[in-house]
Amino acid sequence: MKADAIRKITEQVLKKHPKLAGKLPKITEQSPGNYLLVYRFSDELPGGKSISQTVRVVANEQGKISKISSSRG
Repeated sequence: MKADAIRKITEQVLKKHPKLAGKLPKITEQSPGNYLLVYRFSDELPGGKSISQTVRVVANEQGKISKISSSRG
């Protein structure tokens, strides 16, 4: 996947998840031309605890997003 497409996808994801600023995704190819980008970060909670969050993005080589999902763990 080209750097321009990754940058384009990351900019769109940052609009919904600003805490991902500065994080790079782990990229895997799902099928020819379709990629899964996984972003992870931790968020501090009151009381000193933290929660990890994962944002998964399915996109094509040109940077067009077809699906975004997020989960907390």
